[in-house]
Amino acid sequence: MGWKESLWIVLFVLVWLPAGFMIGSTLTGSSGTYTQDFSIYNTEWNGLSTYRSMVEENGNQVLAIQSSMSIVSRYNGSAVLVIMGPVRDFSADTVFSIFGHLSNGGSVLVADDFGTANSSFYWLNEYLFSMMGGAQLEQAGVDGFLSFTRGLLLDLDSHDTSPRFPIITDFVSHPVTNGVSDLHLNWASTLSPTCLLGSPLAAVAWSSTRSWCETNTSQPDPSPDPGEWAGRLPVAGVLEVPSMTGSRSGRLVAVSDPSIFTNDMLEKFAGNQRFGMNILDWLSFSDAETPILFSEQLLAVSPNSAEFWFGQFLGRIMWMSAIPFIAPLYPIMTALGIKKYLPEIKKPEVKNVSEVFLRRGQTYFSERMTYYRTEGNYARVVKMIYRKLRRGLQTKHMWDQYDSKKMWALARHKDPRLTEDKFFKTVRRIEEISAKPGMKIRESEMMSLFFWMRDIEKLLIKT
Repeated sequence: MGWKESLWIVLFVLVWLPAGFMIGSTLTGSSGTYTQDFSIYNTEWNGLSTYRSMVEENGNQVLAIQSSMSIVSRYNGSAVLVIMGPVRDFSADTVFSIFGHLSNGGSVLVADDFGTANSSFYWLNEYLFSMMGGAQLEQAGVDGFLSFTRGLLLDLDSHDTSPRFPIITDFVSHPVTNGVSDLHLNWASTLSPTCLLGSPLAAVAWSSTRSWCETNTSQPDPSPDPGEWAGRLPVAGVLEVPSMTGSRSGRLVAVSDPSIFTNDMLEKFAGNQRFGMNILDWLSFSDAETPILFSEQLLAVSPNSAEFWFGQFLGRIMWMSAIPFIAPLYPIMTALGIKKYLPEIKKPEVKNVSEVFLRRGQTYFSERMTYYRTEGNYARVVKMIYRKLRRGLQTKHMWDQYDSKKMWALARHKDPRLTEDKFFKTVRRIEEISAKPGMKIRESEMMSLFFWMRDIEKLLIKT
């Protein structure tokens, strides 16, 4: 088996294994269990099924992105994208999709604590920070667009059963904080006070002055250390992003604790419910027709789940079909991909090689042709026909030894229309195949070489 055939087998398995997995789970009626944190289908304490139900009761359509973030481009900014507790790094596709969504007037909610948002937002920070007037902001002490401190927020003055469970009561007047008297956090981080969304220009929720970000969470009795953020720290920020297309401004909300929105926290605390609904109301411009897209593909989805394979199967398709410059090429690439598995168009006058020789009464030869063709060993068919042609030339012209140059000299004399380069290129290909009878070649190539040798036989032997 050659490398091309091996490659086709690998590609075939990679393409159809996910599809087979999904089809099998559908036919057997098996349903997945969603245990990953912050999944809208997880009904346990760490899921977002309650938040999803609240949004649906408000009239908004809730959708899950399981494949490629580029799907948001199809909404032309008329959707709210929710990125909750990401654990997978953002791909370039994800970063550009978020940037394009905001630039088209779309809205984004990012809630993270110790996930991948910091490293993943590097390029997005570069684009958005420049868009917001980076030079002027740097003069004001702002060094980026969005980042998280990575430390664990501990609040000595305002907390529940432990400083690790802060209660936020310091709010800036804004639609997202309207009617919110307190906000309960659970092992939260903070927004970086030096980033734009964590600065007084955008932050809307703050911890008390006796709080700090502890970087050594294993300490039994932690206390502020030099170099750790301490004091009044931001936990939520809001910002309007200028549009690059002349449409409405995009809107962005950043929260440093995705646990605010979990089933357990929403069912216990009314302030968390109000805050969660206020955010989506502001991001959707108070339009209940705006769809809410939850980015599930950035969560810790298990490889043995149907949604994992669904995302793998459709991710590249969605990506290619959603980008305007690539979308027109996708049907062409698909057609070329499946061409190998389509039946070959046969020449109407001849069904197979052996049929030609069977007409001439050469039973043994035709039987060997039939056998090799049935086995798919087209290289041996070419070899046998070439050997027959060589023997015929030696007998007809009384050569002691076959010589392709002599064959060319005769052929050029008989048919001046023949070109030397094309003639010897065909001969070299025939000799290459004959030297490796185990070589895999297509039936169409075998038929083409057969008709070429048949024409040479008619030209140099039969006349």
